Amino acid sequence: MWQRFFLLAERGNGERDRRMKVWQGLLVLILCGCLFLGVVPPSLAENLALEKLLEIFENKGVITASELQAVKEAMVEDQKRLLQQEREMGEREKALARREEELQEKEEALKAKESALSHGQLPPPEKPPAVSTTAPSLARKTKEKIAAEASHEDGFCLSTLEPDLFSLCLGGLLQADYRYFDYDAADPNENKFDLRRVRLRLRGQALGLFDYKFEYEFQGAASRNLLDAYADAHLFPFASFRIGQFKEPFSLEHCTLDSLGFFAERSMGYYLTPRRDLGLMAHASLWEDRINYGLGMFNGDGLDDAEVGDVDDPEFTARATLMPFKGWDTSLLHGLQVGGSFSYAKIDHTNVEIHVKTTGLTEFFDVASRAKFNIIRQANNRSRYGAELAWVWGPLALAGESTYVLFEDIATSAERFDFELQDSYASFLWMITGEEPAIQNGVFQAMKPTRGVHEGGWGAFGLAFRYDFFEADDIAYEVLINEGDSVREAEAYTIALNWYPTEFVRLVLDITRTNFDRPLLIDRDPLTGDAIYSDREDVITGRIQFGF
Repeated sequence: MWQRFFLLAERGNGERDRRMKVWQGLLVLILCGCLFLGVVPPSLAENLALEKLLEIFENKGVITASELQAVKEAMVEDQKRLLQQEREMGEREKALARREEELQEKEEALKAKESALSHGQLPPPEKPPAVSTTAPSLARKTKEKIAAEASHEDGFCLSTLEPDLFSLCLGGLLQADYRYFDYDAADPNENKFDLRRVRLRLRGQALGLFDYKFEYEFQGAASRNLLDAYADAHLFPFASFRIGQFKEPFSLEHCTLDSLGFFAERSMGYYLTPRRDLGLMAHASLWEDRINYGLGMFNGDGLDDAEVGDVDDPEFTARATLMPFKGWDTSLLHGLQVGGSFSYAKIDHTNVEIHVKTTGLTEFFDVASRAKFNIIRQANNRSRYGAELAWVWGPLALAGESTYVLFEDIATSAERFDFELQDSYASFLWMITGEEPAIQNGVFQAMKPTRGVHEGGWGAFGLAFRYDFFEADDIAYEVLINEGDSVREAEAYTIALNWYPTEFVRLVLDITRTNFDRPLLIDRDPLTGDAIYSDREDVITGRIQFGF
């Protein structure tokens, strides 16, 4: 703009040109002073000064009217361009401000979550969003390129910057054991290393409405690889729906993850639970995580590749827990949870199958459809009942359950009878280093050391005790099992020391004695063929667990 002005000014000549240049210099000095002092905005000051100068030059005949009009049009175009640039700058500044606010909110949320985790408690889960008209807009974004960020939350996760849009998490579990046995008879040479669990897990969420999980087991040459394969739809605040293969909602111990127990193995009552099956389940966490429930309908015959019986009636399973005093920080009852479970199914003779094991994984009670000398020819229904109690307070945790199973109208070639099994256990945990166990969504949560070894600390240490008692009906010896091959009663005492060097690593030293009501067949001498019996089993299990 200034170049146009000086080109026009140079057209003058003689004394008049010199006078005009003097005026021009004075006006330029005045304009620069105004700009320096900030009297008016630069763009506005520039245009006002030029218009004034052009009027003076026109009045003195320095420029013609057409030249004046051309310069004014150029000034208008420059003004439009400057305004457009200012608008674009303003929009960019607003976008940056919004992005800074989002990052700040996300950072504050992460700090709050880390603070909760450091105290052994997680915040209650957010209520799943209801179906709304925003879902299609989210779906449209799936066709666009979206930015993602990496994080760790129960696995290595990739997730979109927009919360809850998409995420994919990769996790795994390795449990390597060494078991040492001691019996009151001859040594059956069962001491050995073992890979207890080797698993790979994929999970994530999509569009804020769906969760998914796939978990595979690689341990053992003949293992059933697929454990979990399901999708969750969060359609209502009071109910989410899960379909696929997953754990049936029964028992605190059963629903707690394999990696989070206090001991090397679960109680003997775990083998009375329904475990995993294919089906559909409604579940939710309500009243700020004080109430949790699951209610499902399942095939009733186990994993997807299990043999299917002759009855196609479904199995119905339900579990509910209540923490009525949660949030009462000053109360001893703050961490008290009570709950119950129930399962019912019409069954046939192929579903009368029970295999109960000790902590050393010795099978001491074995009932199948070809029981003893009498083949089970008929069965009517199977009912399971469970009662549970859990309590956490500071570094202490208590847990206890009683499980009862009833088979009705079992018929062999010679007998028709009902058959009952039950198991009860009580356990206690003391975190020596002061970490606080936590219960969320009705189950125990992962233990995170206050200061791990990678942070210069010693990690977390916990000492746990458990008493466990299993019993079957007296008729078991008469009809269902061979004495010696199986026993009707077992009583177990366990002490376990847990060390968590980091939140990803756990070392366990578990010592368990199991007493049998009668001598149990442990092994046979490979040379003489003599049977080895024992009325007790002592086993020491050392475990290194790595999970991420």
